[in-house]
Amino acid sequence: MDFAENLNRICKEKGTTPTAICKKLGVSTSKVAAWNKGSLPKADMMVALARELECSVMDFFADGVSMSSLDDDEMDIIRVYRSLDRRGKHAFMSTVFEYEAIGDKTKNTAAVG
Repeated sequence: MDFAENLNRICKEKGTTPTAICKKLGVSTSKVAAWNKGSLPKADMMVALARELECSVMDFFADGVSMSSLDDDEMDIIRVYRSLDRRGKHAFMSTVFEYEAIGDKTKNTAAVG
């Protein structure tokens, strides 16, 4: 499942909608359309969404993979993330997104070159 699918699922479970959450957070509801088209919110927005929905940022990326299918590195990442307080989780995810951006740049450079 991608971010938008998980966000919609979590909202439904909580009896709300992404649009309602955006309004509550004072964020443009046009963000919902962008997310549904594959855009990802910035780390601070994900934290705000998770806080409002009383879930973990990691819940937005659940893909139905069982924990037993994860390798040791993936298990370590989850273990470390779960051990962090809210501020630590935010910093952790910010770092993850920085690495994701580096990976995207590398892919784009490889495709061009």
